[in-house]
Amino acid sequence: MFNNLFIAAAKTGLSSWIPTILIYVVLIGGLFWWSSRRRKQANEQQQKMRAGLVKGAQVVTIGGLHGVVDSIDTEKKIVTLDVEGVYLPFEQRAIARIIAPTDGDQETNITKNEDKKENK
Repeated sequence: MFNNLFIAAAKTGLSSWIPTILIYVVLIGGLFWWSSRRRKQANEQQQKMRAGLVKGAQVVTIGGLHGVVDSIDTEKKIVTLDVEGVYLPFEQRAIARIIAPTDGDQETNITKNEDKKENK
């Protein structure tokens, strides 16, 4: 079946291959654009998460270590985690996700919700 297509294409000349090549070039270019866009969005999301780090937040590192943020040095981009009494310094890039915000943030969210209910 494919042999017949190649023979027919060879008889008609090179001009029949140009649309096929163009389709592949557009598809490959689209795949590169799509993957770079997703990577850019993921990087932006990680930067927003790291910018939201505060002292007392529970976090998980890329290695799976769970801890509580003790201090943040924005100049050196180092986060010190309290892991059951052991203080470990990590680069901010090593923080994979924030599990829970600080207790103060939870309390302010709860009081804000209660205030909204009382105003209604």
